[in-house]
Amino acid sequence: MKQEIAKNVILNIDPINKFRTIKIQIDFLRPLDKEETTTRRLLANVLSNSTKSYPSFRSLNDREMELYGSEINVYTRNLLNLNDLAFSIEFADPKFLLDGDDLLKDNIDLLSKIIFDPNLKNDHEFSDDSFDTEKRNLMSNLASVDDNQDLVSMLKLSSLIHHDNPDKQIPIFGDMVHLNSLTNQDLYEHYKKAIKEDTIIINVVGDVDEKMFLKIMDNSFMSTFLKRDRCNSKVTFDSFENLIDHPLTQSEHKHLNQSRLALAYVTEKIDPSFSYLAPQAMNLILGGDDQSKLFLQVREKNSLAYSVSSTYHPISHLMTIQAGLDAKSVDQAMDLINKQIDAVQKGQFTQSQIEHAKKVLSTRRKISSDSIQYYIMHNIWEDVYPKSLLDDEHYQAELDKLDKDHIIKVAQGIHDIAQYRLIGD
Repeated sequence: MKQEIAKNVILNIDPINKFRTIKIQIDFLRPLDKEETTTRRLLANVLSNSTKSYPSFRSLNDREMELYGSEINVYTRNLLNLNDLAFSIEFADPKFLLDGDDLLKDNIDLLSKIIFDPNLKNDHEFSDDSFDTEKRNLMSNLASVDDNQDLVSMLKLSSLIHHDNPDKQIPIFGDMVHLNSLTNQDLYEHYKKAIKEDTIIINVVGDVDEKMFLKIMDNSFMSTFLKRDRCNSKVTFDSFENLIDHPLTQSEHKHLNQSRLALAYVTEKIDPSFSYLAPQAMNLILGGDDQSKLFLQVREKNSLAYSVSSTYHPISHLMTIQAGLDAKSVDQAMDLINKQIDAVQKGQFTQSQIEHAKKVLSTRRKISSDSIQYYIMHNIWEDVYPKSLLDDEHYQAELDKLDKDHIIKVAQGIHDIAQYRLIGD
């Protein structure tokens, strides 16, 4: 069931009975803004810390345990050009419990309190304990980012890719400069704005009676908030035309034992007659699998990298390659990486490799579809960008028509757009 409760407030209910739990997720969406990214991450942490009714993390956790171990999760993430502030609660299906008659109502009530009845100090600030604790924790987490050189290299690559989009220069988990200047009052002001303006997508997945859920939700604390009209959150897409013509490179030296390579490529638009899955199959053959050319040639055969792999992002058409290696091997590894790309472009791969890629794609889809989160994300994309979705029948049709010529053509349309090198000792 899908219905629009108010303008830009969408409710999706999937009454699926194959899971032993039920999950309710509420996503607040607004366009990415570099001035808000850190604020929204801290807000997620503060709201998950306590509520007015449960004014400490311990009391909130005790309430989760009373509800047979309900699991609350609050976080932020990027969805295209949107910042998604997501709240979820997952709990046992009441039919598997002896005394679970009120479990659905109690969990809706708890989720309502986390989002709409926060732990406040006064009418314009959160509790000092919650704010100070979560700001300190986030500072510690941000300070530790430099210890993860794989993450650092991908952040640097992302900064090159999105060099002309300031709103994507700040990582989704925040920025120390913004965090230092963020006050309790600033945070609460953004909270009020998000609650009032953000587009909302509500997903319910599990063995739930739709009429019963609607009745409970209509009688819940969150009902009045969800019936307000919201602002539009229009999706936009990055253009990489300038980078295709003028690729960006950056190199840094640090006192590290291991160096890093982070490379970005963009694929050209797929001909409608080609399989939609051709770029993903190409990526698996090149570097997205332990049977790939990069893994077998760069890592296994020539021992030029401790790790090397590629990832393809279908919506943005971006492919990234990341490698960890010794400083003395960087140029040699880069040359061998380019040779593997060239080999795929020339069709130097076998039918068995194509069949293996097809099997991996099919298996991964089946595995992912056996989770509650798969249905939630499917519904979100259906509301945000439905063109990104294929149903099972169309997915299999695209898999069946995939052939070698499709993969070669996609590979020949690869453009190098950015390169980051982190050179160690």
